[in-house]
Amino acid sequence: MTGSNTFEWLCAELEVRTALSKLEARGTVRLVLKDVGLDPATVSPHQMHVVLLRLLAPALAKRKVEDADALCKALAEEVEAIGQHHTEPDEDTAYAVFDRLESDTTRRGRK
Repeated sequence: MTGSNTFEWLCAELEVRTALSKLEARGTVRLVLKDVGLDPATVSPHQMHVVLLRLLAPALAKRKVEDADALCKALAEEVEAIGQHHTEPDEDTAYAVFDRLESDTTRRGRK
């Protein structure tokens, strides 16, 4: 599988609810996740909920998606409901996120 169930679900919903192609939807979500250090293969429903509420709408607006704010709020409610009934097996802990960020800055020579 190329992404978590949450990632796959969101991309499919964007493809259905917008004029974005499958490639455009997946690429947009991947770029937003990459910007905040999340991996599409392991992103959890809770993490995606935050991404939807705070980050995805501007990226969709840049791609001429109409009413991106309302769309993201609706999708956030749905992913929250999904997340209450399902947990991803590889959900990141705060420690894992900070370890990943620390190793990333070390690789870039910013220690």
